[in-house]
Amino acid sequence: MHASPTSTQLQGRKTIGIVTFLVGCLLSSARLVHDAPNPRNPPGDIERRSDQRFAVLKTALPARGVVGYIGEPGIPALSDYYLAQYALAPVVIDHSTNHALVVGNFFPQSSPGALPPGLHLIRDFGGGVFLFSNNPFAEEDKR
Repeated sequence: MHASPTSTQLQGRKTIGIVTFLVGCLLSSARLVHDAPNPRNPPGDIERRSDQRFAVLKTALPARGVVGYIGEPGIPALSDYYLAQYALAPVVIDHSTNHALVVGNFFPQSSPGALPPGLHLIRDFGGGVFLFSNNPFAEEDKR
């Protein structure tokens, strides 16, 4: 027959269970603290900076309508596309270069690199923001 556990053994198992539970809780809380937004860079700050980044470009676009969009490749850059949509509303931004005007949104220290055929630079607004045209006769603005 099996001997029943002594009270010392039961106490040890309870202690191990409680310690394991507490470590799990602390690890979960540590993850929450690590993933929390930085108080020096509040969530609304991103939208405000995006509005400032595209402010001059917005004045060069029509008040309403649809324009194209080209930017950095990949899934991480998708948030840049959504921020451009937010900042340039009510103009609709279509993630395509099949429009008369195309917004270019690239990293501030980079240039657009190889562009799809047919796109011509109209204006470089600085900071990685460009305006392109599918019209080969559109003149580049030297401002």
